[in-house]
Amino acid sequence: MNTYDDDELCEILIALLFEALPNVIIRGGADEPFYEAPKTDTKATIHFRSNYPRSLLHELSHYCLAGKRRRAIDDFGYWYTECGRTTQEQRSFEIVEARPQGLEKAMCEAIGIKFLPSLDDFSGNPPSDEFLYSLNCAYQEMLTSPPPTARKVLLALRNINAIDSAYKSETI
Repeated sequence: MNTYDDDELCEILIALLFEALPNVIIRGGADEPFYEAPKTDTKATIHFRSNYPRSLLHELSHYCLAGKRRRAIDDFGYWYTECGRTTQEQRSFEIVEARPQGLEKAMCEAIGIKFLPSLDDFSGNPPSDEFLYSLNCAYQEMLTSPPPTARKVLLALRNINAIDSAYKSETI
């Protein structure tokens, strides 16, 4: 389990990920998460909410699972429907989110922070059994046979233990 505050952890994660994903800029402080596709003279940018490590990991999981075509489109071409979704809209959200959240769960585990499924819905309704099942299937996939970019990122995140040891020795 890491002992950093959110700002420190985000700085460490960004530094680790810079090595693994040199063509991507990762920036915190956004009011809302957003993926900015690369342009002719700029790198892709992942903007994550405030300085929340879970927001960073969540947006990163979308990047890791997006294919070349989706990475060329702002926000990967996904739609967003605000809270107050219909049952069908929430179901569609859960279908799209299960796999990224499965990867996010593996990322959280790699760096020692708690994972909770996100429904992005403040109605108070619990996650559906189907969503939790799909999320856990995706989590198992990420542990055993993640796609190439996800594998690279998971390996980089596991290096946080070495950084944690170095950080503790510097601050004692």
